[in-house]
Amino acid sequence: MAQPCIAVDIGDLRLATKPALRKAADLAFRVVELPTTQGDLAPRNLSASGRRHLSSLVGGLGLKVVALRGDMRGIRLTDPRTVDEHVFRTCEVLDLAKDLGVNIVTASAGALTHPETGDPSPQALDALRRIGEFADSRGLLYAIRPVCDSGDRIARVLDELGCPSIGICLDPAEMVMGGANPLSRIERFVEQIQLMHARDATSGSTDRTGYETPMGEGDVDLRGLMAVLEAAEYRGAYVVRRTESLDPSADLNAARDVLAGMLPPG
Repeated sequence: MAQPCIAVDIGDLRLATKPALRKAADLAFRVVELPTTQGDLAPRNLSASGRRHLSSLVGGLGLKVVALRGDMRGIRLTDPRTVDEHVFRTCEVLDLAKDLGVNIVTASAGALTHPETGDPSPQALDALRRIGEFADSRGLLYAIRPVCDSGDRIARVLDELGCPSIGICLDPAEMVMGGANPLSRIERFVEQIQLMHARDATSGSTDRTGYETPMGEGDVDLRGLMAVLEAAEYRGAYVVRRTESLDPSADLNAARDVLAGMLPPG
């Protein structure tokens, strides 16, 4: 089987869209993730001709888009004041993905379960069902990045949804910074992981949050995680990220090289 590819999220390059795509190509990345909830890549800011031009630019640089990132800051699935906007804007991103020929939309997910009982939030379930049905009608996958909930709780959410178009985008560094062990969390939903955001971080606790580090210098067991994914026949991309960096291009390039050395033999 083919080895999973290493991609980069161009938002982490801290450049405008066109220079960021060119920089990704210059750094010898061939696969990218695009942030699409604000700026010139937001669906409402991309006309039909703009979408065609973007596809042409990406292809002309020898790049392929593996996913669109649809994070909605401050708009939670469990907040009745914002949930409808969250669903509507997510569906806009899914439509954009369809137009661009991209199969996956990723998004950060806050707490989806009751903090004490662990029961899935009925409001979050309803919102995710609506998103999942829309994604399914477009032949796409919507991959949530769990942060707050344990593996058992996320598995309960996915089980209750029973929606094949809803999957997981794994961000183990976020879990480690919050004091969790990603290896213990992913066992329940490893086969539903569609994409992984690969970065490193120090361990946090209930009293303090960890912080992002250069790849290979933190506490994320990337080798162990990739071995588990390999055993589950994961063939999605590993998207290297640096959300905090003084020299993003150099750090992302170095992260790609370190991660490549950790990949199981193809």
